[in-house]
Amino acid sequence: MNNKNDTIAQVAQQVLRDLGRSASVDEIYAEIVRRNLYTFNTPTPEHVLRTAIRRQTDGVDRVDSQEEILFALVGEDIYGLETGTRTSGRKRSGVGMKRIQRASDKEEIIKALMSDQVGVFKEIWKLLLFAAQVGVKNNTRTPLKTADPGKGIDQTTFGNCPAWPGVLYLMTLAETQRSESLSGSQDAEDERVAVFQEYANGGLKLLQDFFAGRPIDLDGLIAFIETQREESVGKLDLEILI
Repeated sequence: MNNKNDTIAQVAQQVLRDLGRSASVDEIYAEIVRRNLYTFNTPTPEHVLRTAIRRQTDGVDRVDSQEEILFALVGEDIYGLETGTRTSGRKRSGVGMKRIQRASDKEEIIKALMSDQVGVFKEIWKLLLFAAQVGVKNNTRTPLKTADPGKGIDQTTFGNCPAWPGVLYLMTLAETQRSESLSGSQDAEDERVAVFQEYANGGLKLLQDFFAGRPIDLDGLIAFIETQREESVGKLDLEILI
């Protein structure tokens, strides 16, 4: 039985252990789905899985590579198990381990905004980052009433965003005005994640209200962004970017 807090890479590692051999990303993904080991919450799960694996693969140099090595590249898109610490390459520092949650009552608006009708948010992390910026700009921070822990998002998924985790630290520092919020302690990590989650939840609520009674499509999203550019009420004015 897997731990719901396991990262994508840890789940892939467990699959390879259980298989007792190297495997392709497609094989690893099929086994994860068959055994219901992880909920990806993205229209491109194989891409997300491949990215998570490659971040912790020996010899694969990425700007967001993790220091801990879990995999070895043994063939074209075929991975085996490996252990150790990266001795070369760069690592994206500051990325936390705590998963990012979203409120259960926002699932419909999330699904609609990630649909082909909008065609912008192909990955959930992009939508949550956008929503958090909206929340900050409107000074709207809304606690999550209920959340499905199984749908939490591994922070390494945000690794394709060059501003992550800097935006997480910036939001929290502006909110708390305390340098302790930037520390590496578990309490500080919990606080940073809570701030981001609640701003993202607030932003999703604003999007939910805006699209009530109107089509959720690309034209509607552009119209929403234009309304956001008209004025800024937040304490921290982040440029609304997609």
